[in-house]
Order: sequence, then C-alpha cells, then structure tokens
Amino acid sequence: MKRETLLLGALVAVCVALLTAALVMRTRARGAPPVVAGGTAPPDAGGGGGAVGAPEAGASPAAGTAAPATAATPAEEAGGPSFTSEQNRREVLLFFQEANSDSLGPERRKIFLTTSIADQAKQIVVELINGPQEAGLLPTVPPQARLRGLYLDRVGTAYVDLSSEVSDLHPGGSDGEIATVYSLVDSLIYNLPEIKRVHFLVNGEERDTLKSHLDLRRDYQKDLSIVDMDRKGAR
Repeated sequence: MKRETLLLGALVAVCVALLTAALVMRTRARGAPPVVAGGTAPPDAGGGGGAVGAPEAGASPAAGTAAPATAATPAEEAGGPSFTSEQNRREVLLFFQEANSDSLGPERRKIFLTTSIADQAKQIVVELINGPQEAGLLPTVPPQARLRGLYLDRVGTAYVDLSSEVSDLHPGGSDGEIATVYSLVDSLIYNLPEIKRVHFLVNGEERDTLKSHLDLRRDYQKDLSIVDMDRKGAR
C-alpha cells in the first residue's frame, strides 16, 4: 500500500512537470516579451525611441489630463502692438508758432498707434515739447518743460500736468501764451476727437495764469482760427 502511494505521487509530480514545460513552450512560441529584472517589460521595438508614456500620434489626451498650453507670443504677452513696425504708427498734425506771423503752422509727425487715447495724447505733448523739425516754425513750449502726467476723464476732458518750467521759463506776453496754450489744445483735439477740451495743471496744481496773461483755471476747446491750415505741412 505504501509503495502504491509513492508511485502515484511520483506519477503526479511527473505530470505536473510535463504540463508546466508545455505551458512555457507555448508562451514563448507566441512571442511574448520576456520579463527583465525589476519586472518591467522592454519597450516595443516599433516604438521609434519615443518617450515612455507618450501618447500615440493622433491620440487625444486621456480624460482628466490637461492638454499642454500653447506658449504666448511676445506681442500677446505685451497685450498690444509691436512698436518696431511702421504699420503701428500713425500720422498726426502738430501746431507750432510760425516764424513770420502770429499764426500756428502745422507739421506732420508720426506717433505710435496704441490702444490708449491718453497714451497717444502723451506722445503728442512730448513731441510738442521736443519742438519743430521744419524750417519756418518756432517752439511753443520751453524745451526744459516735462510732461508729468496726462489724464482723460469720461466726458472727454484731458488734464495735462506740466512741470513748472512751462511757466518759469516762458518768455511771456499774451501772444506767446496764446501760442503755447493753443498749440497744445489744437494738437490734441484735432488729432484725437475723443478729447473735447483740455485743462492745464502745473506741478499737479492749478495756476491762475500761464505767465500773468492766459487764464489756466478754465478748460480750453479747439480753436483753429489761429492756425494756418494752408501751410504746406497741412497737406
């Protein structure tokens, strides 16, 4: 009885060994990738060296996975146009004192075409302070003056804040003060219809007069009656 039990056990062991060997051979015949150390299968030979975990070409991201963000261009980050192209500049007319008359004469100039009306207005004031470039025209604002700020309210009033040099270094005289005030007022309103009137500040404060003649406590509106629009610069 004991001998039969031993023979039966040996027979079962042989059968199990044969069955295991058959299963191993069948698996290898199907081409299954062998398992390497660490339990990780090697990359597919047809993967072309792609990054591990990268989706197949044309595959959409898996649910819950955020798509990579597209990098913004410098112009998009800046939120405005590039200032390196002529396409982003506009032509304006600036009014300076004519050398041979009491009239203001126009001169064409280019400024950057920004989305902010106040910013365009600042550029116009700065160009007026820089003075004329054409012969026959004289400056109307002392070149030492600085634009401290320019603000535009909802009803179209532009508040132009200039440094004290605009009055301290002004040559004076009613004609000179008229030329200064209206070169600024007409240049702003003529080129920027969003501006309806201009109010002047000096060092952030109101002044009674520019240089003892023209009242700076009031708002000024466009007056082209003293502008020589027939001058060649206007065409």
